[in-house]
Amino acid sequence: MTSLDATMALPDLTTPRARLLLVLGDDELVSGHRASHWTGVAPSLEEDLAFSTIAQDEINHADVWYQVLLGEDHPDVRAGVDALGLGREPDAYLHAIVCERPPNDFAYTLARHWAYDRFDVVRLAALADSSDAAIAAVARKLLHEERYHLEHADHWFGRLADGGDDARQRLRDALARVLPEALGLFEPFDGEDTAVAEGLLPVSHADLRVRWSEIVAGMLGEAGMGDLLPAAEATTPDEASGGRRGHHSTDFTDDVWPEMTELYRAHPGARW
Repeated sequence: MTSLDATMALPDLTTPRARLLLVLGDDELVSGHRASHWTGVAPSLEEDLAFSTIAQDEINHADVWYQVLLGEDHPDVRAGVDALGLGREPDAYLHAIVCERPPNDFAYTLARHWAYDRFDVVRLAALADSSDAAIAAVARKLLHEERYHLEHADHWFGRLADGGDDARQRLRDALARVLPEALGLFEPFDGEDTAVAEGLLPVSHADLRVRWSEIVAGMLGEAGMGDLLPAAEATTPDEASGGRRGHHSTDFTDDVWPEMTELYRAHPGARW
């Protein structure tokens, strides 16, 4: 273990570009952390391995987005990534609230996995046309990797939807909990109008919501659950929003953040 300067300079995190990249990285980091909670306790060895891999992928994707934020000229990218991912206070994270919710049962985890990865693919597809070459290149790369997550999510969606009355009801109940908060994924971040005007984010989160809703509504309709999305849109709680502005629930401030950052905070400036 070696020591680094804990006060190392980070770029301005208030610019539209920086906030976009924090949204991208933070969604992935926190989603990955929650997915990792199934390691060793998933209902089957296959799913234990699947969610362990998904967690590793999502955290790696966060790492890549943080690297883009830091830029190639940063004096110590590895230390900078750690500072971004683990060195901020809870209110500096910009992930959506749904990402921080505890895994609860396996059906809830699968429902969130499906809703989030359907969103992530829609967002990455849009970012592949970003005016920022680095953002576009990473989005195109991650799209290839995310297809495996999406295949896994869609497989379980179909398996539960067609799996008999009990499995179907478990999925339906889980989606009824997930979908209202999943709409918080489309909350705009500070500076989004500028990011869209400059082509950094080629379409707004409002437009991404339309694209996502068309796909999700179609799949829900085919599964005989077409009422769930309109119900979610009519009952979305206020608590679903706020994450893009750094307002988080105690599920993050008292659970995820302390656990995720404990070692980093215990050894300021350390590097392994």
